[in-house]
Amino acid sequence: MTDLMDAPAPAPAAAPPVASEPSASLPGAHPRGTAGPALGVRLRPLLRPAAYYVASRVAVLAAALVATTMYPGLRVVQSMGSVWDGRWYLEIARHGYPHQLVNEGDGSRWAFFPAFPTAVRALAEVTRLSLPDAAFVAAFVFGLTAALAIWLAVREVFGSRLADRAVLLLVFCPTAYILSMAYTEGLFLTAAAACLFALSRRYWLTAALCACLAGLTRNTGAVVVAAVLVTALPAAWRGRSLRPAVAAAVAPLGLVSFMAYSWAMVGTPVAFLTSEHFWQHQHFVWFTTPLEALIGALHQGPGGLTFVPDAMAGAALVIGVAGIWLLDRMGRPGDAMTAGAGTIAIPASWWVYTVGALLTAYSAYFTDSIPRYTMAAFPLFVAFAWALPRKLDAAVVGVMACLQGALLIAVVSVAVHPALVPLVP
Repeated sequence: MTDLMDAPAPAPAAAPPVASEPSASLPGAHPRGTAGPALGVRLRPLLRPAAYYVASRVAVLAAALVATTMYPGLRVVQSMGSVWDGRWYLEIARHGYPHQLVNEGDGSRWAFFPAFPTAVRALAEVTRLSLPDAAFVAAFVFGLTAALAIWLAVREVFGSRLADRAVLLLVFCPTAYILSMAYTEGLFLTAAAACLFALSRRYWLTAALCACLAGLTRNTGAVVVAAVLVTALPAAWRGRSLRPAVAAAVAPLGLVSFMAYSWAMVGTPVAFLTSEHFWQHQHFVWFTTPLEALIGALHQGPGGLTFVPDAMAGAALVIGVAGIWLLDRMGRPGDAMTAGAGTIAIPASWWVYTVGALLTAYSAYFTDSIPRYTMAAFPLFVAFAWALPRKLDAAVVGVMACLQGALLIAVVSVAVHPALVPLVP
């Protein structure tokens, strides 16, 4: 049994930016000994982020329909459930991992983590859907759970108004079309945000289990584990408490178990890194790719062969730096932007996760992957929601929705025109 039921009451959350903001508690929380509201009332606040996500998927569906009119032979759902990285996840769902670390045709299954393909296989077994269709459905569901988990995590620290706007910006951001494809973004964001929420509530074992899931989903799970450690270890030391110490021990087990499995199977615990060499000798590049991409985009101009992916990677760098700067300003008293609104105490776990997720994203070898990797740093959307005037919400969301649709059309069109591969995330 996890500690969801028997955890001690958490310390009061930091005051949200608006004095009249309701307490940033889980919907339905109420004092002991008092009757809570009906389940529908307790869950009602979650309808807003759910509605934002569904609206964004309607926009994605509209873009997909446009793609089918442009390319009548295109099967959008099957393509979104199997294109690019999706085909590797489907291979893992069908056959598991190979017993040797070999090039399987410009790549290797060992570069991909097992949580998402396991979920796809389980869904296909239960529903009798084909694996591509099951992958599409799983991506949709995990996108929804990601929106809800992010809303809960942000509400716990920043209040419900910023939580609403942060989710709105995230689900309509240009790269959020990936939440409708057979990629791990939705599952990873669900695990990461749920972990940060659990850490805010001091639900230690729950946070650790979420970190385990993140570690089984992608290599950025190491950042989620680090967020647990920087919170749990000091708490265990100060309070001489066993529960956070156990959480610190359990959190790395997802990533460690996959590394142990690959070590036993192919002789190396870092098969997920070694196998990347099969993609044009891809390797870790120490955060330099987006800077080089930005310089390249400025040098070659719009007519350059790789201008679009380079410009997007450069934009991801600029957005990340600007987001960190804004996040820092949110917690500074006396700042001109925070005057009269109060300051927000941002937990150390949020900083560790955000900076770690960005550095991991910027260490990608290929520029076209960087924009979607940057989405993992979802606290940046909180910072932009805080800085963006509310009257601009509709205009900004409209522009981003159009960009998201255009990118989706380009990506699914790879099934018809392989020349568009540089745009695939």
